[in-house]
Amino acid sequence: QVQLAMVLGLSGNAFLFVAIQVASRFASSFLTTGVRYELLEQGGVSQFALAQVGNSIARMVLSQVSGILTDRYELRALYLAVDAANIILVLMLLPSAVGAGDPRLLFAVNIGLGLSQAFAQPVGKSLPPAVVASPADLALVNSLELSGDKVARYLAPVLFAVVSSGAGFGAALGVAALLYVGIVAGKR
Repeated sequence: QVQLAMVLGLSGNAFLFVAIQVASRFASSFLTTGVRYELLEQGGVSQFALAQVGNSIARMVLSQVSGILTDRYELRALYLAVDAANIILVLMLLPSAVGAGDPRLLFAVNIGLGLSQAFAQPVGKSLPPAVVASPADLALVNSLELSGDKVARYLAPVLFAVVSSGAGFGAALGVAALLYVGIVAGKR
């Protein structure tokens, strides 16, 4: 990690920030994919469509205030809280992992993911100035974070499909839980 950070010309904090941001986006996309696939299977097309709309509306509404809250509260605490909240969402899915799921619970978790994502973006975008050694490093950190975000969002659904189809939804939830625990530990 240190050698790669040095090759890129970043401080250790900046490199760690980028790595955790990419991991967080990966975990979020992985879990969102899982919830939506499971909702489609348990609740059908109409529940799936309503969940998509509900997630988008939750994100849109909370995005209006999340930026304000981001400016008013300690960024590192919010940064940690976003992924800690996602651990709770994973735990809420345990009944689905053992075949006792309810589409309403999946719908609620999907809305929760939308709310979490509404906070993740402004918090993540506000932190780079606090983690770079020099303002000149901001462009590189932002570029790496944006590129990593795209790669994570594209790879997460594929990995979810591989894990879920090979080992089941419960195993995929286990992967999501491990991802979030690792991310929270890394953010501390």
